[in-house]
Amino acid sequence: MGKVLFFIFATMLLAGITAIIIHSQHHHVRHHKDPPRDLVSNVTQLLRSNGFNFISTLLHISPDLFLSSRESTIFAIPDSAMSNLSIPPFMTIQLITYHISPSKLTIKDLLDKPLNTCITTTFQQQKISITKKDEKNRVLEINNVLITHPDMFLQGPVAIHGVSGPFASFKFHQQITQLPICNANQSDFSHGIVAAKVNLTKNKVEWGILVKFLNSSGFAPFAIGLHTVLDGVFKEHPNLKSLTIFAPPIIEAMDMPEPLLQKFVKSHIVPKKHSFKHLASMRQGASLKTLCPGTEIRITETVKNPSEELLSINRVEITSPDLFSSKSFVVHGIARAFPMYEVSTVPQ
Repeated sequence: MGKVLFFIFATMLLAGITAIIIHSQHHHVRHHKDPPRDLVSNVTQLLRSNGFNFISTLLHISPDLFLSSRESTIFAIPDSAMSNLSIPPFMTIQLITYHISPSKLTIKDLLDKPLNTCITTTFQQQKISITKKDEKNRVLEINNVLITHPDMFLQGPVAIHGVSGPFASFKFHQQITQLPICNANQSDFSHGIVAAKVNLTKNKVEWGILVKFLNSSGFAPFAIGLHTVLDGVFKEHPNLKSLTIFAPPIIEAMDMPEPLLQKFVKSHIVPKKHSFKHLASMRQGASLKTLCPGTEIRITETVKNPSEELLSINRVEITSPDLFSSKSFVVHGIARAFPMYEVSTVPQ
């Protein structure tokens, strides 16, 4: 029965991932050669023979996801761990790329590195860390996760190691965060907590990823509006550290004048990060100030029972909670835009 459930889960998840990959390939020009077919075939067969069926199938569907650089080290997540994850397809892609390094690293290479060495991944240059090693017994952990199949595949520019589970945990929040030891090596972070000097408005890469994601996920009109007003947001709020964005799928008046567009988009942004779980814990009627000067939105309905969890803002339902999440912001998809006349005015 367990195998049947996993097959159903894997089929559904792979279908969602495939749709995202195919969509992205239609919108991006490829600047590198396709990986050799014999290499892809050898990798997928090896993974499947060792029980890593999900990763093997995904690599067969989209080898570019794994082999986009001249060299690659893949840390393969086992099927059992993948089946226990409850994250949307786009986050599964992020998770996979968080387990790929753009360099070839054998187990000897990894054991030769000092403890707490940070390794760059292909997910937004996020880093993973060597947290435990025993050279004598060839035991190594990354992000406190054991490498169970060292040197499972070594051919040409590719190294593959099987691991006991994912390098990121989604128990408390749906985002990928690198270890504090790696954050401490970066000027903008201290002990894994965003320092006061971090300026969200300067993280152009993160904003670019967000706009592209919204554009390809059914929120294109809002993505266009957001991109249009970003310069104004950065100028008016130079010290932003976190945000919650409520994204509607349709903007009825895309030809609205810029001052009104600025007000419209900013009325859908709250200058503090609120996960869906956090929003659901607030009392009905609680208000949230937005980036639109002197305006706020309100939690108008919360329903919690074993079969349903409903949350409405300004009587508009959140239909895609935690649609996109990073260290700095979270995006919730909503059924429609907030009517401007329902955005309350609050004292300045």
